[in-house]
Amino acid sequence: MRIKLNLTIEELLAKKVKVYAEKKNISVSKLVENLLKSELESNEKPRNLTKFAGLLDGQLSEEAVAELKEKRSQKYRY
Repeated sequence: MRIKLNLTIEELLAKKVKVYAEKKNISVSKLVENLLKSELESNEKPRNLTKFAGLLDGQLSEEAVAELKEKRSQKYRY
């Protein structure tokens, strides 16, 4: 089921979005929908370190795992 949703954004941004959507040959609604889906899906995916942690289970010491996490945190600022 589709619903109508009103957004309030800056005028300049709205103009840029319209131009961008036109270049991509899609509606602004579809563009926003795709961006929101992409954002939500990316937040649901595990981070790379977590994704492969099962492969390393028991093969690294707790200190080594903590060090890897710290390096990733510093590198990617999360």
